[in-house]
Amino acid sequence: MKDQDKRRNKPITMKDIADALGLDRTTVSKALAGKKGLSEKTRRLVLETAEKMGYRKDVFASGLMTRKNQIIGMVLTDLSRGLFSAVVREFQNEVKQHGYGVILCSLDNTEDGRATNIEQLHSLRFQRVSGITFVSNGTTQIPENYFKEFIDNDILFNTLELSMHIEGIDQLHFNHRKAGRELTEYLISLGHRKIAFLTYSPDLQVYQSTRERMRGYLDAMREAGLAPITFFEATRYSKTYGHEVQMAYDVLRSHWNREDHPTAVIGANDSFALGILHALKDMGYRIPDDVSVAGFDDLYAEMGVPSLTSMKMPMGQAGQLAARLLLNRIKGGQAAAAAEKRMIDYAIVVRNSTGPVSH
Repeated sequence: MKDQDKRRNKPITMKDIADALGLDRTTVSKALAGKKGLSEKTRRLVLETAEKMGYRKDVFASGLMTRKNQIIGMVLTDLSRGLFSAVVREFQNEVKQHGYGVILCSLDNTEDGRATNIEQLHSLRFQRVSGITFVSNGTTQIPENYFKEFIDNDILFNTLELSMHIEGIDQLHFNHRKAGRELTEYLISLGHRKIAFLTYSPDLQVYQSTRERMRGYLDAMREAGLAPITFFEATRYSKTYGHEVQMAYDVLRSHWNREDHPTAVIGANDSFALGILHALKDMGYRIPDDVSVAGFDDLYAEMGVPSLTSMKMPMGQAGQLAARLLLNRIKGGQAAAAAEKRMIDYAIVVRNSTGPVSH
């Protein structure tokens, strides 16, 4: 191989970037690590040059001195639904800008999977990760003492949508109750007074999000002086969206033999709302002329005909924020600031399934 070819195939180093920009290696190192003390102009110049030159950091080798790799773990489950895909995408994008890599740890959210889950958590420790974000129901099978073990071993972590209270860490939550209230208030503003809410059986309310959404609905109905109308499933079909669509379809049809029909129906999530939409159309109702339909998540809302009004969960924003908070802790040390607890609001996306009451 010619010398020129050898140079071309040689991995780009921080010294190469420093020489190209006329900077010292320490400045380049700080910029690539996202450390403070540099101007935004210099940091951006270094990152853009590194990208153009094809620089790829050996994140595992960098941990030999610090005993921590520039790797961040993300622990979650239920990737099949796609609800958390935006969380993962924006989390990865954010940490990548600071020179870190991500290890995804997908847990088995069943009792049988507990032993395997613990093995995976031990694996994260052996990888010498710099920090971990635990996402929602990805933590339900983790014994509480394991969180203490992470703290005792100086492994920084934060949580997104975790009901368990852990002192001294940053915790993010979605404001489900406020979302339920705002969606109901929106329908009330359109003139609807008979608004129904369709959800899981009270005995099977396993999701905190749907419980809180219904509480918000009840808050708004009570404050408006309106009587709530609730439709509950009898037995839970499955965890999949497809089965939830069918379940909501069956529940609505079985409850629709009322003399005084609702003029608007809210599904506890978009799959419920899709089932409601299909049921009403099969019974000859026009949407939204006869009945308005709305849901939550904004995951599959555009699949409805007409497309569904939905309360959008800002999943990408949540992933980005979780990454930023964790990176701030890693760079500034665990005692750099008091632990934060933040609520993330939904945003309503109005589409063609809702309209003013017609009678």
